[in-house]
Amino acid sequence: MSVRSVLLSLFLLFVSFNAHAWGRDGHRLVCAMAQAKLTPEAKIMVDKLLVEGKVLKGGEVSFAESCLWPDGAKYGTHKGTYEQHFINVPDGALAVDLRRDCAALNCLATGIQTALTYLSQPAGSGREKTRQAAALRFLGHFLGDLHQPLHIGNASDWGGNKIIVQWRGKATNLHALWDYGMLEAIGIKYPDSLNFLLSVEHTSDKKHMIDWFNESLSIARTNAYSNARGKAIASGDSLGSDYLERNKPVLIARLVLASERLARLLNEIAAGQQPQVFLLINT
Repeated sequence: MSVRSVLLSLFLLFVSFNAHAWGRDGHRLVCAMAQAKLTPEAKIMVDKLLVEGKVLKGGEVSFAESCLWPDGAKYGTHKGTYEQHFINVPDGALAVDLRRDCAALNCLATGIQTALTYLSQPAGSGREKTRQAAALRFLGHFLGDLHQPLHIGNASDWGGNKIIVQWRGKATNLHALWDYGMLEAIGIKYPDSLNFLLSVEHTSDKKHMIDWFNESLSIARTNAYSNARGKAIASGDSLGSDYLERNKPVLIARLVLASERLARLLNEIAAGQQPQVFLLINT
């Protein structure tokens, strides 16, 4: 590999690590759609927590905007949450194994579990209220991350970050392509696409949350890591309209499903129901 290629690869990795999963528009859309699906009780809860969150960096913002905060916080006030935006699994693994893939108890699964736990507990002190406000932001963001298939990707290529591809005449990496490249290509943006996405019918389910992880992993295997002919994508490959058309309905469905599941969790918490958690314990 030439020096130029090495430098380009390092640059693309740096750009991807500093990008926002699903893109800023994708995360905004997930949380805005979820907010539109909340019960009256859940809307009151969310509005209250948004007010409590004004002490966090960024101040009091809308729910859609609040869901962007975790991507900045992982580099600043909440550096310990960096690994909570993804979970990498061994190449070829057919399912997520939390004891294997989250052995340090610091991954996307534990990030979601922590946020759900804090949101479901009563908050009395100012510190506890601020922690709940942060948990709301984390939950909204992490549910978006969970439904981007390459956030449940191969450990060897860092969820597609190491796979450099040509896209519309420019070099990018596979992870960034799924984060925002293809969404931009099909014109999905916030707030313009909100009404369209809210009109998309998608039946949610009652699967356990670990099944949501395996669902994303399966899509990563069949769609993200494979081209339109079913061949594994490798660095240097060019991806075009056939790859985009194959994955356009997948991208839209993942955004909509993320919003439905996020809304359901918040509705359950507002109704006093104990949310499902992973209860990760190493033995």
